[in-house]
Amino acid sequence: MQSINFFKKKVDNKWTKRILFLIAFVTLFFVYNGDEIFFSRPQSVHIWRQTNGLSITKLYSQQDNSLWQPEMHNLYGNNGSSGKAAGEFPVIYYFVGKLWHIFGSHEWIFRLVQLIIIFSGLFLLFEILQYFFENVIYSFWASLILFTSPMNVFYGLNFLPDLPSLSLVLVAWFFIFKYYCNRKTYFLWISALFFFLGISIKITSALSFIALAGWIFFEWIFLTREKRVFNFKIKHVIPFFIMALAVTTWYLYTDYYNALYKGGYSYHGIFPIWDMSKERILKIFDSLKHLLFREFFWSYLQFISFGLWVFLMINIRKLPLILRYSVIVFPLGFLGYLILWFDVLDVHDYYFITSTIVMVVVWGIFFYWLKGKRYFQHPLIQLVFVGFFVANVIHCQNRINDHYKGWMNDWFKNNLEAVGELEPYLEKIGVQKDDKVISIPDYTMNATLYFMNRKGYTEYASDFSKTEEFYRRIEQGAKFLIVNDSTVLKNESVKPFVGKQIGQYKNVFVYDLQGIKKEE
Repeated sequence: MQSINFFKKKVDNKWTKRILFLIAFVTLFFVYNGDEIFFSRPQSVHIWRQTNGLSITKLYSQQDNSLWQPEMHNLYGNNGSSGKAAGEFPVIYYFVGKLWHIFGSHEWIFRLVQLIIIFSGLFLLFEILQYFFENVIYSFWASLILFTSPMNVFYGLNFLPDLPSLSLVLVAWFFIFKYYCNRKTYFLWISALFFFLGISIKITSALSFIALAGWIFFEWIFLTREKRVFNFKIKHVIPFFIMALAVTTWYLYTDYYNALYKGGYSYHGIFPIWDMSKERILKIFDSLKHLLFREFFWSYLQFISFGLWVFLMINIRKLPLILRYSVIVFPLGFLGYLILWFDVLDVHDYYFITSTIVMVVVWGIFFYWLKGKRYFQHPLIQLVFVGFFVANVIHCQNRINDHYKGWMNDWFKNNLEAVGELEPYLEKIGVQKDDKVISIPDYTMNATLYFMNRKGYTEYASDFSKTEEFYRRIEQGAKFLIVNDSTVLKNESVKPFVGKQIGQYKNVFVYDLQGIKKEE
């Protein structure tokens, strides 16, 4: 009877920690005003990238496209006749699109799906760390620290696929962990599936998989069987070989699909530092200081993390061999990532979301090193870490709030907010859902088109500073001109096309282009 009670106590304790993790995650969600963000329209920085994914999702919900036929509202492909374009593996867009088809096009459903994926990844990371640390505070700390990065939180709640991609990779690692504990081969097949989902959504999330593959080869070449951690045989590699083949096949398919329809919205190459001019490099460093450095993590966390890494390198011989490998490979992978994509870091901070895993590695190894120290369990030491974590949360909260005010959100507040309310009004004045439109000013691929739920043309891939471009798009079927900023009405290139106004909604003007022909 005593043994049964002991077993029940252990189970209850485990579930108590899990429930506490859920409470902590939900608390952070509300601290970051997630309840308000959840029901807001896409806005603030990188609305371009947000509405690309939303556009694909919207058309999945409205059209009978298969998973393999992603399509956007902007008809820039095939010389102005197609919006078909592929980038990341669109499984999330397709799944949410089907949910929208059933329940209606509610953006909070998209956010909920993303949040579930993110929570799953962080929760299973917590499960792994709890096994090794045997300390709930440090396990919370090292897993939830990813949810204190401003760019992780903002973009994770705003439709970008990068944090879900990383989260799916964390799920894959959980099943690697399950294999480590139970030596059941089917766990490797499940892991390979989640690695495929994560890496096919964002190729940059392959960092930890590459590290795993390197370790497996290291074991084979340098370690005897009794010293190996995973001791993979050839049959254990097969799931990951198939996974890598599937990932490669997807990216080859995107190249084929984009070439077929002359589309594409996501570049799969590199932007290395060695191809840049000195002036461009200096500009990037300035942007790193003023943007990425603040969005990555709290600056003090970054400084301390670098100091911890130096400390671990000095004491590297005191670590288990696999941790020595990890403390070298992951930071080097992060550095390589920085070098290979350096040219986009002036504005594309979200490129670094998948590399935030390096924080988990550095702090995880540090906590493991602390495990054998007597003061590791002291309440005051744990309280210090809790306080430091809270400081990171406060920094993240402030940065998230900054995204919704000032210059970061001026374009949405001044121009796009009304466009987002326009869809029922357009139908009222006779602009049907299948009518093509020209929407200006809009430098993005799909922002205003997605908000209006109309296919057509923006300033992306169309030069509307020239009258000839208007005529060209009219010949290709554009029936209406939508203007969200009255200042462009003064442009000489626009004047010939605003003679027949059929509506106005707040700051948005609607003009009929039907019957307009280029004078011979």
